[in-house]
Amino acid sequence: MNLYLRSSIGISMFVAAPHAKSVVNVRLAPRGAGAWITSLATALPPRLHEKVAEDLTYAGMFTLCCLLAVTLTACGKRPQGPPPRPPVVVQTAAAVPMDAPVIINAFGTTEDQQSVDIIPQVSGVLLKTFVQEGGLVTNGQALFQIDERDYVAQVRQAEGRVAAGRANLELSRGTLERNRELHEQNMISSESFDLLKTKLAAAQAQLQIDEAALDLARLNLGRCTLVAPLAGVCSKLFVDDGNLVAAHQTRLTNVRSYDPLYVEFSASEQYLAVLRAEFARGPLRLEVNPRGSTNSYAGELTFLDNAVNHQSGTILLRGRVPNPELTLWSGQFVEVRVFAGEARAATMVPESAVQFGKDGPYLFVVTKSNQAELRLVKPGVRYNNRLQIIEGVTPGEKVIVLGQLMLFPGANVVDAAQAAPPGAGSDLVGIEEGK
Repeated sequence: MNLYLRSSIGISMFVAAPHAKSVVNVRLAPRGAGAWITSLATALPPRLHEKVAEDLTYAGMFTLCCLLAVTLTACGKRPQGPPPRPPVVVQTAAAVPMDAPVIINAFGTTEDQQSVDIIPQVSGVLLKTFVQEGGLVTNGQALFQIDERDYVAQVRQAEGRVAAGRANLELSRGTLERNRELHEQNMISSESFDLLKTKLAAAQAQLQIDEAALDLARLNLGRCTLVAPLAGVCSKLFVDDGNLVAAHQTRLTNVRSYDPLYVEFSASEQYLAVLRAEFARGPLRLEVNPRGSTNSYAGELTFLDNAVNHQSGTILLRGRVPNPELTLWSGQFVEVRVFAGEARAATMVPESAVQFGKDGPYLFVVTKSNQAELRLVKPGVRYNNRLQIIEGVTPGEKVIVLGQLMLFPGANVVDAAQAAPPGAGSDLVGIEEGK
């Protein structure tokens, strides 16, 4: 008979049994050879036990040899590595030396040159307001009028005291002169004469006190009319007419001077050396652009703070901008450009070449073997879509300006201008060299 053997791992075979009249299908279970031989033997007639067992033993050994050969053949095949990466298509530009103006861009706010709160120096009833809210005022213009009747009376009272003091002084002086001859003739005692001199000195002192009180009364009378201490713009009015205002307490309005106007902003400390060197030569020119406006206003840098802010790494600057037409207002958010000299023979690259990573700014340089080399750089000033490289790149080297996403140190690269067929444009859009 023929015994058809099929293992659990997909190997089948026939076992010849010449004295059998049927085919027995044997499945090699994942057990030992003796176990499946015994199982098969019990399924056959008794007269075939010995013959089948012998044949199955040879068949199992043949199966194991086949399995071993297949396994060794599979292990002998080594997988091939991945194919080499194709070069990355990039766009490059050359680092060029050029003279670039040092323009410091910053954001700042405008500030009034002077801001004065109008507070009365005398108390009384506010009789009249001469200025409108938000109105323009000139230096010395009357703003408010306080009831002055009390202060007129005080002036008259002080004038009476001064008149009495002067009369008393004349009397004391005459009495002293009349008794001087008597004292020389020893007709009055020295003590009496000294008393007369003391009265004269006291009268002189009292007259000075009365005259000072008169000056103060007249000054308070003049303070009943409040005038603008500077030319500028008034704020809202905080007190209505008819209210009692207190000296040195009640705030009536505020006046701000807007011509010229200050601009305060901060710049990175990397510009400190340039600013100090140029500022020593004189005021620096600056331009101010209010947010949402295309108009620019020229001014000059007038102040450089004496310390760098250690928290932000910036230094405080202040400029002065003429504002005769009052087009700028206090507290506006503005863009500021400071013209701080010129960088001679600066190494300039397109701004798109410089990337920023965890170790700082960097870019990729194309080596002679057309490989990408990563370099950390120290950037400088910006001008016309270009960035100065102080350290890391030398003039003439090619830097990658587009296609950095697929790059890594040592990657093979090809310039888009060389990779594109003649007359066809590149798929990469970047900054043209020289612009």
